[in-house]
Amino acid sequence: MEVKLGEKNGKKIPVYIDGELLGALFPKEIDAYSLISEDEIGEEKYSEILEETLLPRAKRYVMNLLIKSDKTEAELKRKLRSALYGEEVSERAIEYVRGYHYIDELRTATAYIRTKMDSSSEKEIRYKLEEKGIDDETIDMAYDRILEEMGDIENSELNAAIGFIKRRLGSRAGDTEEMPYEEKQKLMAAAYRKGFRTESIRMALSRLEE
Repeated sequence: MEVKLGEKNGKKIPVYIDGELLGALFPKEIDAYSLISEDEIGEEKYSEILEETLLPRAKRYVMNLLIKSDKTEAELKRKLRSALYGEEVSERAIEYVRGYHYIDELRTATAYIRTKMDSSSEKEIRYKLEEKGIDDETIDMAYDRILEEMGDIENSELNAAIGFIKRRLGSRAGDTEEMPYEEKQKLMAAAYRKGFRTESIRMALSRLEE
């Protein structure tokens, strides 16, 4: 297997094996493993670098990320890639935490919805969760779980729409009844772009007018 050393990135040097990124090592580790660019290494040394240095480090890295906040597999993969861990190391590190059930995408989706549902539309929330790599089925299950707890998702969106309009208008939030038609249409369009349903927007304006 051919070794290729990349340009130093921060304090580490990326190590490529047969053209594929394995991971990044400190210069002293490069020296300890006697790695020379365009040189050949055997399976034993490859395994040693992987099992004794890169994989334990990647596992600790992932665990620290999960301690700070819930992460989806897609988010962990992006973080590992940014930290210069290769695909094999990344997959095995994620497999490790998955085995201990540290990754729970339903829990992540449910927690995210709870924190955002009073200020964001369902459409916007779904978009953000999909960006995190959570599929539609899991998002639906999260909403179902919250619906069982609260029993009123629709009212939550109405409250979020009211909050959005209040933030948009500031001190003028109590004057929506006197607002010119054109300005009211622009306000409704802004709320619609944020993903609120037309019915929720109209009801929110009606509540504020009352």
